[in-house]
Amino acid sequence: MEPIDVAKEIERIRQNQMARTSTGKTKQANGYEFYKPTYAPPIVIERQKDLSRYGIKGRYKDMDFDKLKELGAPPDDKEAYNNAFKYSLHLSEHIRNGKGLILMGPVGTGKTSLAISILRTAINQGYNGYLISMISLLDTLLVLSKGPAEHYLKFENQIRNCPLLVLDDFGAEYDNKWVGNKVDAIISDRVERSRATIITTNLNVKQIKDGYDSRIYDRLKSTSFLLQFKGKSKRDPLEISEI
Repeated sequence: MEPIDVAKEIERIRQNQMARTSTGKTKQANGYEFYKPTYAPPIVIERQKDLSRYGIKGRYKDMDFDKLKELGAPPDDKEAYNNAFKYSLHLSEHIRNGKGLILMGPVGTGKTSLAISILRTAINQGYNGYLISMISLLDTLLVLSKGPAEHYLKFENQIRNCPLLVLDDFGAEYDNKWVGNKVDAIISDRVERSRATIITTNLNVKQIKDGYDSRIYDRLKSTSFLLQFKGKSKRDPLEISEI
């Protein structure tokens, strides 16, 4: 005779003593009824990203390509806007290859909005990135250089190593030898590490080369697409004929 698995036999007897009703109740032989609990599906609350940690603050917190589509592109700059959007469609590839963008043109043509929209795309894809104006960058480095070394090094390491860095208003910073050397060092290091950099600037090529060592622009250009904007500033008041 085969040995009996006592635990299994007890479970078989218990199951035989239970009868299921059409109401979904489980009725046992002793008369007690048990209800099978039902639960509402869980509510998933998506936590909104804190965009300030990526340098996106103030009026730019809601800026992305959907917002730009609502606002529309200036007629003279539609090609530049479309090319910026095309860059974002292949963003993962460009970040892997360290291929950036130079957005060059007059004040108020939407360069910063486009750069932030690309940065938002990168963030949504899981990449780390950072936006900072050139003036803020150099002010921060200067202030931190007078404090504990670990704070300075931590910030500079973030600037040098983040997969996508947006340098806004390139060329607006004050001019001195320390600034030129620091900008050259940061950009050269990012080029060497194949880190993608997007810059926005109101300067033309000649002005950049006159204001910096010409090697800075050459390094940027060798690893970036150049998009030139030529439209009228959105910040200019409308003429009566345009209203």
